[in-house]
Amino acid sequence: MSVSVIATYLVKFFTTLLSLVMMMSPVTGKEGVAYSPENPDEVIASFVIVSDIHVETNNPKPYDALADLLYGIKAGEDVDAVVYTGDNVMNGQFLENALFYSAIRAVMPSENNFIMTGNHDLGNGDGDYNKFNTSFIAFNNLFFGAELQNAYYYRVVNGCYMVFLTSEASCVGDFVISDDQFAWLQGVLDEADAADAPILLFNHHPVNYIRDEDSSKLANMLKPYDNLLYIHGHIHNQLNVGSFYEWNGIKSINLPRSTEVSDYEPGEGIVVEVYEDEILVRGRNFIDGEWLDGLEYRYPISK
Repeated sequence: MSVSVIATYLVKFFTTLLSLVMMMSPVTGKEGVAYSPENPDEVIASFVIVSDIHVETNNPKPYDALADLLYGIKAGEDVDAVVYTGDNVMNGQFLENALFYSAIRAVMPSENNFIMTGNHDLGNGDGDYNKFNTSFIAFNNLFFGAELQNAYYYRVVNGCYMVFLTSEASCVGDFVISDDQFAWLQGVLDEADAADAPILLFNHHPVNYIRDEDSSKLANMLKPYDNLLYIHGHIHNQLNVGSFYEWNGIKSINLPRSTEVSDYEPGEGIVVEVYEDEILVRGRNFIDGEWLDGLEYRYPISK
């Protein structure tokens, strides 16, 4: 057996061993404040969405805020899934990912934890994209049994289609999507439409950050679907700063950074409640345990 093959096996062994040890390690965080859907007897599905955690090894603040955030989310009644919309770590490093994934696995704020990539997870414009992408898939499969083949994927939860896009190149201020991913997305959207299902489409970047003419291509693809919400992060604006908007016919929500920030309190995210005739989105600070004033939006569901 060659030296390179032996080295590969050793890396895989120690990666798995360290990950399993960290998964079982206790995560200390602030006790969460209980919350529930607006109409518990009528809600079909309830999701929590957070973004831009930015765990890094030389700055403990984002990790400490993540621990508090996870316990705050877990205090919710009947949270069907939690979505982390990218930039989960700062530099795509193994130890950063081990900290991020092990914290979620230790706390388990929901039975379903859906994680997607951001530019920082994929090298932030530097390094080997394929290495970062492979690492993302491996961590999801190891920690959550996700069985991912690609970093773009979808899940159906209580009849709701949750669709997760990924950039297919390591870049910073824009986003690259291949013809294969476009074709896959069209198939998923058609499937959801045939099922008369609401669609929550997640991407780290806004629609208008897609590279070149693909931005218009994506917008034109999404326009026909009335019951679709496009949810993204990346910008780091506080949740009350133009976060609920429409771009080129696409109903969009811009999430804040949910952990350590300089100009607003950490812990912000949204609760998405799906009902028979509407999708209700409410802003919440999960660390402080408070609903955010004036941040409640209702999107009617067309039949």
